[in-house]
Amino acid sequence: MVNALSNIEFRFYLWLFIRRFPLFLIAAVVVGTAGVALTLLWPTSYQATAKILVESPQIPTELAKSTVPTGAAEQFQIIQEDVLSRQNVLALANQFAIYNGRTNMSESDVVDDMMRRLAIQPTASGGGGGATVYSISFRADWPDTAAALVNHLVTTILDKDVRIRTQRATDTVAFFSRETQRLDNDLQALEGNILAFKNENINALPDSVDFRRERQIAQQQRLLILQQDEVALRKRLSDLQSGPLDTAATPLTPTEQSLLALRQSLFQQQALFSDDSPTITALRARIATLESEVVGSAGQSGAPRNARDIEIDSIDDRLEAIAAERQLIESSIEALDRSIAETPANETKLNALERDRQNVQAQYDSAVARLAEASTGQQIELLLKGERLSLIESAVPPQRSLGPSRSVLVLATFAAAMLAGLAAVITPELLNRKIRRPAEMIGRLQIVPFVTVPYIKRSMFNPARLGLRISILIAVPALLLALGTGDAPRNALIGHAQVSLIATSSTP
Repeated sequence: MVNALSNIEFRFYLWLFIRRFPLFLIAAVVVGTAGVALTLLWPTSYQATAKILVESPQIPTELAKSTVPTGAAEQFQIIQEDVLSRQNVLALANQFAIYNGRTNMSESDVVDDMMRRLAIQPTASGGGGGATVYSISFRADWPDTAAALVNHLVTTILDKDVRIRTQRATDTVAFFSRETQRLDNDLQALEGNILAFKNENINALPDSVDFRRERQIAQQQRLLILQQDEVALRKRLSDLQSGPLDTAATPLTPTEQSLLALRQSLFQQQALFSDDSPTITALRARIATLESEVVGSAGQSGAPRNARDIEIDSIDDRLEAIAAERQLIESSIEALDRSIAETPANETKLNALERDRQNVQAQYDSAVARLAEASTGQQIELLLKGERLSLIESAVPPQRSLGPSRSVLVLATFAAAMLAGLAAVITPELLNRKIRRPAEMIGRLQIVPFVTVPYIKRSMFNPARLGLRISILIAVPALLLALGTGDAPRNALIGHAQVSLIATSSTP
């Protein structure tokens, strides 16, 4: 190792480096200037980030739950699709002047670049059952712009979440309110129909059919008793009318004799004709006329009537009362028969009306219960007690840009310039196969020289001076760019660099 180092001719390589120093300087200056220019002209990018938390309901769902069917995570995805629509993205770019001065960009280019700058990512904390946090970030050329856009986006998302959830809860309450009112109107209409039907068929309703049947049986029994009484009275009347006259009493007048004869004839005719036949009706009318005459003459004369006539008159009055009662009972039985016959049909109609009312009542009760739940859910959403999105960290203007710092880039540029300069010195030496030293002559030709005379060529060309001028021409704009601020507009920097280059090239 020591022998190898001792064989190296440091003086030769030092002389070679000094001779080719202009190449080293040109390569180093060109590479360094290009690196510094790229470092300074490379667009800076600042990223601001905000975080949104998906909060669980503050009130246990077992006690009261919201009527909004969409969860906060799903709601966030819906809002994200709305916020990141084409129109909204273009509106964001215009509102925050992201692309001012770039007239050559189309709307599609703006949307694509905005979507590359914007990032919305969910992050789960605390394992699988932890809370969900959404990170919203945006990259911009200026830190204040990035923070302002992210905060505007977060505010829009939170406002939309509250507005959508409260609107859905309010719409649910309004729907069940209308449904409850509609069912209440239907229920009142059905109850009115049931009441009108019962009033129209009050004597043929199913709830009174047993009473009417009992009444029908009682009327029939009463009719049978009246028939028995009528038969007994008619038999007694026949016996009185057909029996011998009491001659010890006052002799009968011609009118009374005629009346007695008509009564006997009526008794005989009743065995042949019905009570409503014309013959029976005429006989009864004649008997009634004679009876009124007999009563009138007896009142004027003051003569006493016999007991048989009085009993016959009593029997006639009883028979008339029985006939009137029989007619009433028969009419009542006929009405009862008709109402009992109509009861099954009325029962079917009434059951249908009652069934409709029960169905509407069940719907109404369910709607009222759901309306109460909807009102509770609305209060939960209005008071922000349900599942919702909340801001846990707003965006602040970043202090450092993305990527490595400029100092690191400048150091890397300096190292690359040194390597480029060394490469410019070493590469020609590796490619040059000429003999320039006695050692190379001995090694290649196996000849030991006594004296070596270097080749001297006079030339007006001075590579050192040329390299110095080129270095100054390139380094001065780089220095001017380095003096500018890091956040200055790139167009101004380029303008300063051009002025510097023109001034340098004009100097002798």
